[in-house]
Amino acid sequence: MLASFKKQWTLLCYALSFFSRLSVPRSTDFKAYPFHLGNAYFPVVGAFSAILGFCVFYVAQSMFDNTISVILMLVASLLFTGALHEDGFADSCDGFGGGYTKKQCLAIMKDSQIGTYGVLGLILLFALKINLLITLSLQSNIVFFALLLSAAMLSRLSLLAVIQCSLYARDDESSKAASSSHALPKKYLLLAILMGLSSMYWMPVLWSVLILCLLTISTLLCRAYFNKQIQGYTGDCLGFLQQLNELLIFLILLPLFESNPAIFS
Repeated sequence: MLASFKKQWTLLCYALSFFSRLSVPRSTDFKAYPFHLGNAYFPVVGAFSAILGFCVFYVAQSMFDNTISVILMLVASLLFTGALHEDGFADSCDGFGGGYTKKQCLAIMKDSQIGTYGVLGLILLFALKINLLITLSLQSNIVFFALLLSAAMLSRLSLLAVIQCSLYARDDESSKAASSSHALPKKYLLLAILMGLSSMYWMPVLWSVLILCLLTISTLLCRAYFNKQIQGYTGDCLGFLQQLNELLIFLILLPLFESNPAIFS
C-alpha cells in the first residue's frame, strides 16, 4: 500500500513539475517510473490551478470589483502554470497561420519570438475569457468555483484524447514534451477520466452531456487538423487545445446559466 501511494505521489509530482511552476520535493526521483504516466494527473493539475485562481478571486472581491478580481485570478493562474498553455496557444496560432508545410509549421512554433497571429490570438482569447468570467462570476461563489474547476479539469482531460490516438510530430525524442507523448495504459487512462468527470458533479445531467459532446467534437476536429497539417501533434498543439476547450466550456455555460437563472438559487 505504501509503495503504491509513493508511486502515485511521484507521478503527481511529474505532472506538477511539467505543467506548473509549483515546486516539487527535491527527493523526487524523475527516473523511477516512465515520465508519461504522470499524464494521468492532468486533471489534478487543473484542479490546483482552479483552486488557486478562485482563492485569489475570493480575497480580491473584498477589495475590488469583479472585473479586477477576475483579472487578478487569471494572473494567479498564469503564474501557476508559467503561461505554458497560453504560450502553446500563441505558438500554434503562429505556426498554423504562417506555415504552409509541416517543416515550416514546426519551425515557426519552435521560434521563441511571437508573431502577428500569436498576438492576435492571445488578445482575442483573453478578451473573450475575461468578459465571460466577469459575467459568470455573478453566480454564487460556490457555483463559480465549481465551473472553474470543471473547465480546468475537463480541458486538460481532453488532451489525453490527442496523446492516446496521435503521433508526436517532432523527431527530437530528447525533449521533455516527447517523453510525455506516449499513450497511457488503460488503468491510468481510466483514472484520469474518472477524475476529470468527477468535476461535473454539480451540473444537471443534460448540461454534462452537452458539454461532453461539444468537447468531443472540438477535440476530434483539432486532432484531425493537427494530423492534416503536421501529421501529429506537439506540446504547443496541446496548449492550444486546452485553451480552446476551456474557453468553449465558458461559452457553453454562459447561455445555460442565462436561460436557467434560478437553477442554483
